[in-house]
Amino acid sequence: MNERDTIGTADQRRTDRKAVEAPVTMHLQTNTLAGLSDNISRAGLLFFTEEPVRVTVEVREESGRVRSYSGRLIRLQRMSESSTGLAVEFDPD
Repeated sequence: MNERDTIGTADQRRTDRKAVEAPVTMHLQTNTLAGLSDNISRAGLLFFTEEPVRVTVEVREESGRVRSYSGRLIRLQRMSESSTGLAVEFDPD
C-alpha cells in the first residue's frame, strides 16, 4: 500500500482518514434492490431504496496480506468518463 497526502476537504468526517493507494476487490452481497423512482429521462433513471447495499471489500497490503472488511456501499459517484468513486461504510467491530 502506498500512503500519500490527502487533499483537504471541508467535510464532517467521524474518524480521521489516511490516504492509501492499494489494490481493492469488492464483492456485492446484495443481488437486487427495490425502491421508488424519482425521475426518468432518455439518459437514465434516479430511484431511492431503503435497502442497504451490502458488500465485502478485500484490501491487499504491501506485504501481500489481504484484509477483508464487510459493510455497506454508501456512495457511488462518476468521477470522469473512465472512473467511478465508491464509498463503503464498514460494519462496527
